[in-house]
Parts: sequence; C-alpha cells; structure tokens
Amino acid sequence: MFGAIAAGLLLWVALYNGYPTVYPDTGGYLYTALFHIELPPFRAPGYSTFIEQTGLGTSAWFSIAMQAILVITALSYTCKYLLGGDFKFRANCLLAMAIGLATLTSLPWEASQLMPDVFAGVVFLCAFLLAFDDRLGLIGQIILSGILVISVSAHLSLLPIGLLFVAMVTLTRLADLRLKEAIAARTVLTWLLLPVIPIASAGFWTASLNRNMGLGYKISVSGNEFFLASLFGNGLAADYLHESCPQKPYIACRHLTNLPATPGEFLFWNPLLREMVGHEDEMQELARETVVTQPLKFAVITGKDTLIQFARIRTGDEIRETNAPNTNGIVIQQIFPRDSPAFANSRQIRGLLGRLSNVAAVIDTVVFWLSALGCLYFAWTKRSEKLNLFFYSTIAFLVINAAVCSTFAGVFDRYQSRVAWLVPFCLMAYVCAAVGERRQVIA
Repeated sequence: MFGAIAAGLLLWVALYNGYPTVYPDTGGYLYTALFHIELPPFRAPGYSTFIEQTGLGTSAWFSIAMQAILVITALSYTCKYLLGGDFKFRANCLLAMAIGLATLTSLPWEASQLMPDVFAGVVFLCAFLLAFDDRLGLIGQIILSGILVISVSAHLSLLPIGLLFVAMVTLTRLADLRLKEAIAARTVLTWLLLPVIPIASAGFWTASLNRNMGLGYKISVSGNEFFLASLFGNGLAADYLHESCPQKPYIACRHLTNLPATPGEFLFWNPLLREMVGHEDEMQELARETVVTQPLKFAVITGKDTLIQFARIRTGDEIRETNAPNTNGIVIQQIFPRDSPAFANSRQIRGLLGRLSNVAAVIDTVVFWLSALGCLYFAWTKRSEKLNLFFYSTIAFLVINAAVCSTFAGVFDRYQSRVAWLVPFCLMAYVCAAVGERRQVIA
C-alpha cells in the first residue's frame, strides 16, 4: 500500500500534464518499439523494448507506471539497508521520502517522462546494494539484478558509468581492507561479480537486440558518432582538422569553412555526418587522432566539462525543448492511437508546462546544494558509517555520470538532473536514521 502511494506520487507531473511528458528523442524510442527498426543517431534499444513490453500495445501510461514502480522498489531496498528498524518505520520513512522527492527534486520529472533518464539513478541504487548489502538475500539479489539489467540497457551511457562505479567500489574496498586484514579471494569475487554480472548481461542483451534488427552484434551501433559530436562541440576536432587537412584528405576537410560547432549540429543539421556514413574507420581515426594529438587540451577540457556538468542540474530541460511536440505526435498516433487525444491536449504540447518547470528548476537546484551541505554535516559527525558510505558513493557516482556524459555527448542539463535527486534522498536517509535512533532512546 505504502509502495503504491509512493509510486503514484512520483507521477504527479504526468498527471498534471495530462499525459507522460516527451522529449525529441522519445519518438525514436517509440518507433523502434513498434517497428523494431532503429533511427539514426542510433540509441540503446533496451528502452524501446521496455516500452514495447510495458505499454501492452495500449498506452504509455503503463510504461511510466512501471518506471515509478521500479524506482520505488530500489528505494525500498535502499531504505531497508540504510535504516534497518521495523517494517512500519521504514514504510513511513519511504512514504515521507517519496513526498519529499516528489515535491523538491527532479525525480518526478524523470519518472513521468517517456525517456530512459530515470533509470540512471536506479543504476546507482542497485549497483550499490549489490556491492555492499551483505544481508540482501537471494530473492533481493535476483530482483535488484533484474532491475539493474533493465536500467543499464535503457541508455548507452549507463554501461560505462555502471562499470566505472563498480570498479571504483571494488578498488575502494580492497584498499580499505588491506589496511585491516587479509582479503579472501572469494570475498573479492563476490563484490565484483554481484553488480558486474547484471551490468555485463545488459551489454550482451543490447548487442543481441541490435543484431536482431540487422545492425550487427555490437553494443553501440553509432560507434564514434556521439564522441565525435562532443569533440566538435568543444572545438578539439576543428582544431585538429585545421592542422591536419593539408596532409590527410578526410571527408571533413571539405567542410573546413562550415564545421559543426555543437554536438546537435553535427548529429542532426550539418551535412558532414551524412557524408561520413559508411566511413566508420575514418570517424574512428578522426576521434582517436583528435585526442592523441591534443592530450593536454583534451584532459583540461574534460576536467572542466565534468565540473560544469556536475553543477548543471536544472530540471525540465526536456520540457523546454520546443521541437518535442513536432517530432512525437505522429509516432504516438501510430503506436498508442488511443493516447493521441490526451497527448495533443496535454499541457506540454499546449505550451503550459514551461513556467512550472522553471519554478521547479529553481527549487530543485536550491534543495540539491542545501542537501549536499546537510549531508556533509552528517558525514562530519560520523554518526553512521553505512550512511556516510552511501553519501560518498553517491557523490562519486554523480562525478562519474558527469565525466562520461560530458566527455562522450557534451554538457546538457538533463544528464545531471537525472541523478541529482540522489543527494536530497541521501539527506532524507540521514534524517530518518536520526529519528530512528531517537525513537530507540525514548523507548
């Protein structure tokens, strides 16, 4: 009962909008779900499969309802690990957290959206619990592993992010235990394999889905397209081409006076990418040589972009994309024809959701930074090693997310807003733990 109410709270944006919110990429995912055909630039097919299976061929409402259920399931297991205590206390805490997350963070905007972004935070929760919760039990491990497979396969960025996070966790635990005691090989393998197996399985599943669509057995059909788009966006690719074109006859050399200046321009509007189709080896060489010949510049820009992306948490980037209605209406009419009137009459399509998203962006940003300060205070008091570990791991995951996304796709609000809600959740866990300790003292 508490879980159902909590899941419903996370969907208030969609309920207020009158329909799940959309983004320009939504149409591509829906198209793949219906026809099993990918549209360039190629995205992970896992989220399209998720829509196909959960939408039941009837309505997108079922898909976002399942998104909310998976988020609440992961949060419930996290509360059980962090807070302990009796079931009623944890259920009350979960409901209070859901209310806080729904009103003060970006989570309801992510959960209410027909996009895979909501699964980024779920990847962290599942990977963290599989790595650290020794009392999870077989059923819990199976449930969280299944959610982790679904989550990682939903977006291409989540595979490297998940693997990097698990590598960091493993190295941290190894370094910590070396200072205290000998490490059993079986223990190390358990830490590593519990989260890695579902993450690797998601990679194999993604490759299989791509093969079934005739795109080859590969995880990323787009190859270096998104990375190269980022290199054009930060100017490194243009610098390299201006220096190397006299010696190397790249296709891009024909466009020296009109090179793309942003990732979006390279992927969608500049004719360069279309001319490079079928020349994937040249794209790979161009991306590689751009980095190899400018390693210091690349390192500096990567570090700077990571910091900028970490702080770019403005909620509602998807709502402010004015071309979303034009790219999704026809596709929704094909896939969910019964939804078409609700979609057309939704507040987003009528331009009535932007003001609310701007207000939410201010509130969510303030809450994020205040929550970070609050978590630092609780961590400084050293009252709970378990919660401190969760907070430090959260910050590490946010940094990894910012580094991977800004490096391989560019700096965008939506990449960090999809995980920013984890920090307020961490503060709520600290507060609930303090309340639980006080209850025990009084009792």
